Amino acid sequence: MSALARPRLALLATGLALAATLAGAQSPVDAGAEPADAGLARAQAAVSDLGQSLRAALKARLAQGGAVDAVDFCHAQAPAIAAAVSARHGVRVGRTALRHRSPGNAPNDWQRALLQDFASQAAAGAAPATLRATIRAGLPDGVALRYAQGIATEPVCLACHGSTIAAPVAAAIAARYPRDTATGFAEGELRGMFWAELDAAARP
Repeated sequence: MSALARPRLALLATGLALAATLAGAQSPVDAGAEPADAGLARAQAAVSDLGQSLRAALKARLAQGGAVDAVDFCHAQAPAIAAAVSARHGVRVGRTALRHRSPGNAPNDWQRALLQDFASQAAAGAAPATLRATIRAGLPDGVALRYAQGIATEPVCLACHGSTIAAPVAAAIAARYPRDTATGFAEGELRGMFWAELDAAARP
């Protein structure tokens, strides 16, 4: 090997090592393509299960009793569905929004920060349902991972969350949720987010 080739090979090896280090580094919040690990997969599965379970139950209740009945369903049954999903997956899971209906779904500090970030991305043109965030660093003791996923306003949501609410539905909302701020949405807008939190002890 020539004396000229040796420095070039050493420089190439250094560059490859640096690239590998950067590729393996993880930022505290990754929005987009997260590493496929078991904890993240569990959080994503729980969020998907919650969304599908709530959507199916809500559509069934709307078909059976209309929007007024759906308000009662959300008040009485949605928390129980979230609890059942949490138990199935071993992950705390729920919904939250900046403009929420139930005080039980009000965001805490970390959720509010992500909601504000999601709102900024949505305002810049991002589709709400594509918004993702995974937090792995700076977590409280005992928490291994936090995950969030945007919720888009769907047509099924508009009877209770849209700009035009029928009088009987509005009365049911006022009776169940006197501090409601979750109306005035349009189809496709960011409605809020699903969140999941995995305990360190639960990590596979």
